[in-house]
This record gives sequence, structure tokens and C-alpha cells, in this order.
Amino acid sequence: MDRLLLTLGIIFVSLTAGYAFRHAVAAGRVRLSGEALVLARRRLQTTAVFVLIPVSAMLSLWGLPSPDTRLLALPLLGLTAWVWGGALSLLFARLLKLDRAQTGSLYCCGTFTNIGAVGSLVCVLFLGESAIALVALYRLCEELFYFSVSFPIARWYSRENDGRRLSFRNLRFDPILKVVLSALLLGIALNLLHVPRPEFCGHLASGFMILATVLFLFAIGLSLKLASLTRYTRQSLAVCIIKFIGVPLLITGLAECIGYGAIDNGLPLKVVAVLSAMPVAMTALVPPSLFRLDLDLANACWIFSTLALVAVLPALLVILPLL
Repeated sequence: MDRLLLTLGIIFVSLTAGYAFRHAVAAGRVRLSGEALVLARRRLQTTAVFVLIPVSAMLSLWGLPSPDTRLLALPLLGLTAWVWGGALSLLFARLLKLDRAQTGSLYCCGTFTNIGAVGSLVCVLFLGESAIALVALYRLCEELFYFSVSFPIARWYSRENDGRRLSFRNLRFDPILKVVLSALLLGIALNLLHVPRPEFCGHLASGFMILATVLFLFAIGLSLKLASLTRYTRQSLAVCIIKFIGVPLLITGLAECIGYGAIDNGLPLKVVAVLSAMPVAMTALVPPSLFRLDLDLANACWIFSTLALVAVLPALLVILPLL
């Protein structure tokens, strides 16, 4: 129960603090220009993504005892989760008879998943420091998939699409991918060379990941815009079914078939179960904004699925010991 309350507290207090700070700036209680607020938000996110998360992953991977080769399938499980989530969202969009703009937004909500902030935090607090390296491996191809596959699909659903064919030619190796990959390779090298890891590095890895989560969620709160949830109840419920039932059942089942339940007391299987059951990422609001999709729908689904963590996290606490 303590872990649950701590996790929910960090998530919602960080978001609320960022949201309240933005309103304090808007009301003039805090003297800060709009440009300075945007710059502060970007710097917080940059610090979390390019410094704290990669260093935390490197330290954790360095300390893993004899990494199992089956863990190399973790990035493939991550890719499968995003592809499957997107496919389910397109199916629900057809069932709900959504227009193109709404379909594009629902697709973004189905595929973009909050692993970097919420998923990492839940894994650390529920499963311990060793989970950090597994999280990094699971999301290794995240940015590559999002920018090279998800963004073009979202653009194709734009109201301004003039009938052009769907294209994935703009394959890009995002700077985030390069940083994370470098950190992972360094951690693997130190592990395989049997370089002893100082004892304090374990606590440092956990601390960095928690701090990264706080900064990231605070930054999200700075740009949070609350939309009416009642207008998009059906779409939000569909996203919750996708995120918390459809994707976890398939991905956790595949992880069990690979044999993750037999590795390190089932730690990889538990990590996959957590990461495959996370809410919509704030990134899901970017394509609707860029490509003139239904931004209010995406915003409502993000808020609704994040609030659903109040029920999802207790369920995970019950399920994880059984895996």
C-alpha cells in the first residue's frame, strides 16, 4: 500500500504542481514570460531524457547479474505493443464510426504509451532498481518507431491530406535513441568486463529515475490543458480497453512464451506486464496538434487514461506477485 500511495502521489503531485505553476504565471503571481516558461519546460524535459534516464539505465544495466540472452527480445516486445495498440485503435475507430481526424487522434492514443515517465517510475517503486535496465531495453526503439511510423500514419489521417499515399521514407535515428543506445552499450560493456559497480550506484540509478519522472511530469503539467471528458467518453473508454486489457494480454502472454517468468524470479515478465499496461503518453497530443486532427479527443483520452491509474496500479499490485 505504501508503494502504491507513493507512486500515485509522485505522479499526480508532479502533474498538479506543473499545472498550478503555469496558472500562477498566467495570473501574474509568478513573474515569468510565456517564452521563458516554454524554455523552462523544454530544459526540464531535456535534462530528464538526455541525462537522468540514460545514466540511470547505464548504472542499472552495469549491475545486472549475468544478463540472459532472451532479454534481447525486449525491444521487439516493445515494438509489438505499439503496433498492436495502434491496430486496435483503428479497429475501435471503425466500430465507433469516427471521422478521419478523430481516427488519427485515436490511433495516436492507442500507440503512444507513457513508458518514460510513469512506466519507469512504477517499475522502480514496484520492482526495484534492477528493473530500470529492462525498461530501457523494452523502449529502445520507441523514438525510432514513433517518429518513423506513428507520425506518418497520423499525418495520413489529417484533414488536409490530398489523397497522397502513406509513406515511411523519412526513417530517422532520433538523438534520444543515440544517447540511450550509447548508455546501454556502456552499461553492457562494464557488465561483461566484470568492472565492479560501487554500491551507491544502485541507489543513484533509482534516484535519477524518480527525479527524471518528477521533472518530466512537472514539465507536462506546465502545458496541460484540461478538456471536457464527457464529450469523448466512448473514445476514452475504448482507449482504456486497448491500453489496460488488449495490449497487456498479448504482450505479457508473448513474454511468458519467451520464458521471462523463469528469469530472475520473473522480473522481466513483471516489467513487461507493467510497461504494457501504461496510459497514453503526452506525446500523443503532438501529431494531432501538428496535423490538425482532433486535439480535444486526444487530450481527453490522455487525461482519462492517466486518471485510470488509480484503478490500474492497485490491480498491478495484485497481479504482479502471481507472475
